Amino acid sequence: MKAFFYILLVLGLTSAYSQENCKNFRTGKFQNIENGILKAEIQRNDTIQTEKYGQKEVKLKIEWINDCSYLLKFLEGNTAFWNSRPKNKPTPDLIVRITGTEGNSYLQESKFDIEDAFIYKSKITKIE
Repeated sequence: MKAFFYILLVLGLTSAYSQENCKNFRTGKFQNIENGILKAEIQRNDTIQTEKYGQKEVKLKIEWINDCSYLLKFLEGNTAFWNSRPKNKPTPDLIVRITGTEGNSYLQESKFDIEDAFIYKSKITKIE
């Protein structure tokens, strides 16, 4: 029985520690790198996130759900972004959850608010 309570205590402390680390990633400049290839450059303040994917650029509104989860709502995109999208298709909101932190990086899972099937996982590194 003591072992059970000890495990619960350790899990609770670990969870609180992770939540605290998430706060370090609310603002700054970030890179999303997959297999050694830069996928996106991200600039984030408390309320706005700008993402650049090569020639494509989007501006998103951030609504923090808690310290480790937030909602990204599309605000605007440049011509290259619009040219890459299917016509007459809405830009869904994106739900992002930070699943782990290590140093200046975090692991995240993202999914569209209208579709549960697709989950994008990546590692984001804070550079400033």
